[in-house]
Order: sequence, then structure tokens, then C-alpha cells
Amino acid sequence: MANLRTNNLCGDGGRNAYDGSVFFEGDSSYLSLASGVVPSFGTGDFTIEFWINQGVNASNYTVLFALTSSTASDRLEVAIHSSTIQVYTDTGAWRDTGYAPVSGVYEHIVFQRDSSGDTLKMYANGVEKWSVSNTRDYDEAWTTQIGSYGSSSYGYFEGYISNFRICKGHLVYSSNNFAPPTSELTVHYNSDGDETVLLCCQDSDDATQEATGKTITGFGRYADSSVELVPNGGPTTDVTGWTAYNSSVAYDTGQIKVTRSGGTGFSAYATITNAVIGQRYTLSGQIRSASSRADLYVTTAVASGSLIVLYGTASATVDVSGEFTATATTLYVFTAIDGDGDIGYYNRVSVKAADYGDAPKVIPPFGVDAGNTFNGAISMNSQGYMYFPTGRREERGRGRAVSWLGVDSPNYTKQLDFFDIQSQGTTTKFGEISDTVGLGAGMSSSTRGVFAGGTKPGVGNMNLLEFITIATTGNAVDFGGVSTLFRYGAGISNQTRGLICGAYQGGGASGTLNTIQYITIATLGDTADFGDMLANSAGGITGAGSCQSSTRGITFGGAGYQPSQVDEIHSIEIGTLGNSVNFGDLSATKYYCQGVSSSTRGVVAGGYQDSPGFTSTNVIEYITIASTGDALDFGDLITSARLPGSSGGSNKIRGVFVGAGVHPSYYNTMEFITIATTGNTTDFGDISTSGGTPYGSVAVSDSHGGLS
Repeated sequence: MANLRTNNLCGDGGRNAYDGSVFFEGDSSYLSLASGVVPSFGTGDFTIEFWINQGVNASNYTVLFALTSSTASDRLEVAIHSSTIQVYTDTGAWRDTGYAPVSGVYEHIVFQRDSSGDTLKMYANGVEKWSVSNTRDYDEAWTTQIGSYGSSSYGYFEGYISNFRICKGHLVYSSNNFAPPTSELTVHYNSDGDETVLLCCQDSDDATQEATGKTITGFGRYADSSVELVPNGGPTTDVTGWTAYNSSVAYDTGQIKVTRSGGTGFSAYATITNAVIGQRYTLSGQIRSASSRADLYVTTAVASGSLIVLYGTASATVDVSGEFTATATTLYVFTAIDGDGDIGYYNRVSVKAADYGDAPKVIPPFGVDAGNTFNGAISMNSQGYMYFPTGRREERGRGRAVSWLGVDSPNYTKQLDFFDIQSQGTTTKFGEISDTVGLGAGMSSSTRGVFAGGTKPGVGNMNLLEFITIATTGNAVDFGGVSTLFRYGAGISNQTRGLICGAYQGGGASGTLNTIQYITIATLGDTADFGDMLANSAGGITGAGSCQSSTRGITFGGAGYQPSQVDEIHSIEIGTLGNSVNFGDLSATKYYCQGVSSSTRGVVAGGYQDSPGFTSTNVIEYITIASTGDALDFGDLITSARLPGSSGGSNKIRGVFVGAGVHPSYYNTMEFITIATTGNTTDFGDISTSGGTPYGSVAVSDSHGGLS
């Protein structure tokens, strides 16, 4: 079995330890082998097989694999077009097999050419579905792509491919009705020359791993993010590769020193000659401006055609980073200086393939699930714990969070960002909400995140209810509507149900709501009434923090109409309609705090009070979710500031607090804790925004307390 990662002591890897499929996101990801690595078939037999689990059926050609030669018409190519599998074969045109694979499930697909009958056949799940006469002499030196037809602007497959195998010189299956394999494929050998020539897509953590020793190059998600495209990238030792442009260039104590010799704007540059069109890249570096601002660009031509710009700060040293998509193979990394005679220093300038984050895991339809559950030092629910565990994203320390940025001060934003909870660093753009709305609530299962409510400047509270698939980047899609328009609601969720607890409707004291609305996360539709928040001296509740286990939701603090904050902790049984009940108290009254949780412990950080003034706290407190009682001291935030929004991103081990600030100053920082261990936060990284500072951020995750 590929890449068993379980160590049988702490369960690292957990139920996702067994790998077997490679994910293609339908945008720019594909695998490629150089010409001649897969040999020609000649006029003999061959077998090509794989499992697919496709995403959305496409009307255009989305390519499963392509064997091509120097002549575009000389190819063997298989794609999905208008829902059916189609084949480009010896006729120099597409043939429709008429077979439509089902989206969202694995199907075993085989193409075999039987030279004795000069027939090419396709099998789906062991049953012959299509055949055609084929006498072609495939004598080409194949260039092989999986998941795309090269780097074309169309043709990118969306979904999973598993156990892609090519055998030359013989047929693997001799019957027109056979049982598909029930285990990982291995090298299939008859005799010299009649053997497996390619076997890949068996390792979801390394898509370029190949069982017969061939070299696979990945693009898009699977591009090698260690390859440096910029001459002299990293710590600078000289100015090799940099060209003066309206400036002078010199080496100065580990940095590139650029002095503007006339006017303003584009200055020195480095040339990239081997970019891949359609590939996402990360541009990063450190900029030190001696006086006026100095910036860093990537352009498609000398001094024009900007793909990205990273801004420095006058008279300051800043680390900058951002992503762009290559539109040409030759690109230029340009410095830009604000004024004549000004100086900018550039260090660690780098362009590398972007890290797309962990690919989502879906297990192929074979292997044995022993039902193992890893928890703590060693805890298992099966005597067969040495069996290979299978399943979805259940590892204790992994998971993805998606943050609805809310307000990118001073403007509202549509942007959604994501980050991997087990890592540290800067967030990456995920997609967008449909409108410039912020200050809403978030809920999530292990696969889907739902964003609700919020407000829009000049319009007021909104009826927004939209969802995303957490594993796949993209824009939010309509889910339904909320029964009561609101902002500052507390989101709670488990695997099946999401709750919006309390909120602010507007209109003075009566504007605070004590209602609880709910949705079934897997089913599109409007919110429905769940119950009410426990009555308190403030009336309704707005701006409470929140967290959850798989069965119980918790809200922390909140406020009625300002300045009537409360110190109450409420609990809600997610599976049963009804009202919240008293759980305990916080150490002080506060609202706009932020909660994270494992399956057993809830943690709340920061908070905000209107009186006296705009008072914030850096206090972190915790509760044991299963046991009522007052919150206990956990530690302190790095930044003594409130953390707007109701929820952060968390898995079973780590909680990440997203965004911070005290009106009117806000910060794009993130901090994290180890939930099981009390102590202060540690810097996680930054929210990558368009240049503003987000507040009112709400994060959802596929691995929070009720799911990890």
C-alpha cells in the first residue's frame, strides 16, 4: 500500500494514511512525460486503464489522457465532452463512445486494442461499452499528458484519477465482461517487451510518483515549488541576471541595490525564460526603501504588461508576497522606484510555482477499512488495528480553513481566503462571495462551508446565504436565504446542521436578536427557526464568540444594544431544536471575541468593550465542552486587540485566530494555539488582502471540533 503514514503510537496520518488517487482541480493541473518515455505501440496489443471520479460534467473537452506526437493529428486521446467519453483515434477525428460516467463516484475505465481482431474497445466497470475497428500503426514517440492536452486553455480535467496504467504488447483483460480489480494495481508482465510501461496516480501526496521508474513532471497544483525562476533568487551574492533600466544596479551587503537615474517608475529587471503559461507562481522578496517607496513587479514585456505588483513602504523594510498566473513563457521581474535619485534595496527576490495547499483526499474503491479511530497516545476501536486504515480527511493535525474577510478596511470586500491549519504562512485567495458584504456568520461540515447574513454599506443587512466546497477553490454559490436579516451572528455547526445564534438587526435596543436559525448543511434552502438564546439583562445577543463539539455548540459573551455586554456562556444541543441554556461565565463582560475548538475543549480569545472607550483585551480562556462551568485562564494573545468575527479555524490540535484590531485600527495578522496546552499564542502569518486590513473575518473549516 502506498505511503502508509500511521506510526501506531500517536496516529499521525490517521484514517487518511492509505493513499490512492490524484486530484485535478480543472484549472491548470496536469502531469506530463517527455517524448519517448512511453514507447510507441506499433500495430500490437495495448491496454490503458484507470479509475476516474469526475467532478462537474463539462460541455468542452476535458482530457483524461493524451498520447501525442509532433503532429497534432497523430494522437490517441480520451476526453469527456458533453457528459460522454470521447476518443480521438486513427480517423483523425473524435469518436463518441456514448458512455456517460457518473459524477462523484469512482468508475474503472479500460481501453484495449486487440491486434488479432484489429479492434479498440472500451470497458466501464468490467463491461464492454464501445468498440471500433483500429488498424493504426502507432509508431510515434509519444508525449504523454494526464489530466490535460498539454497546456491548452481548455481541456483540464476536474476530479480524481487513480492507478493509471499502460501496458504495451499484451491484453490485461481477456473477457468482454470481467470483474474490475479490487486492489491497487501492480506491474503487469508477460514477457520482455510485453510489460507495464507506465503506472502512476497511486499517491495523493506525490502525484509524480511512478511505479516503473519514469520521471513525471507536474504542472499547476503539482508543479515543483522548489524550482527558482529568478536569477540570483534567495540571499544575493552578486547582481548576475539583473539588467539596469533607467537605473544603476549594484550588490550591497547581501541585497540588490537599485538607484533611479532619472524620472520615476520601472527600473532594474531580471528575465524569466521558462515560465509555464497558465501556471500560478508566487512572487516574494524583501524591499527596503531608503526614502520614497520602492515596489516589485512581474510584467509580460519590458516595463509594461503588469501581472502583479507588490508595494513597498517609504523609509521601511517590508516582506512582500503574492501570486500571479503566467500568460507567457518569458516574463520580467521589475523593480520600481518612486523618484529620481531614490534608492531601493531588494533581497530574497523569488519566483516559484505556487503552493496550492494539500489536495483533497478521496479514496479509490478498494482496500480494507478496519474502522480504526486514533485519539491521543494510542486509542483504537478494533483488534485489527494493524490493518491499513482508509477513509477521508480524519487526521488529527490536518485540515483547511476558509475565511470570509468581511471588511477590507476601509472598504467591504467579496474575498474569500484559505489556509492550511497545520501550516504557517500567508493565506491564499479561495474565491469570492457574490457581493461586497461583511460581518456575517459561518458554518461548516467536513466538506461544505456556508456563509450567512452580513451587511453592505448604504444598503444595510443582507439576505446572503451562500456555500463553498472547502476542498475546491472557487466562488460561493447560492444556498438559500436567511429568515431574519442580520449581522454579527454567532455560527455553530457539526457534520449535519448549522446554527446562527443571536445577531444584530438594527434599530437601537430592539435591534439585538435572541433568535436561533438553522440549516441542514447538505441540503440547499432557507434557514428555519431553531429556538431562542437564553434571556439576559441585555435582551438579545449580538457579537458572541462561538465554538462546538460534534453535539454541543457554545457561545461566549456578546452584547445587547451597546454598551450592555454580558459575561455569559451558553450551550446548545445541536441535534435538538430548542433554546440555549446557561453554561457558565467568562472572566469579564465582552463581545466580538473569537472561538476555536477541538472535540473536547473550547477556547475563546480577545474581546471588546464599549466602556470605557474602545477597550480591548488579550485574554484567552477555555472551557471543557462536555462539562458546565466558568471559563479558565488559557494565556494571552500576542496583540492586545479584539478579534472581530465569531469563529476561527481549528482542527483537533490547533486553533487559529483570524484578524485583529481596535477601532479604527485593524490588522491582517493571524495567531495560533495548541488547544490541549495552555499558553500564549504564536504568530501564524498574515491574511493576504488587496492592501487593506480585514476585520469582521469569519472562518469555517473542514476539521473543527465536531469533525476532527
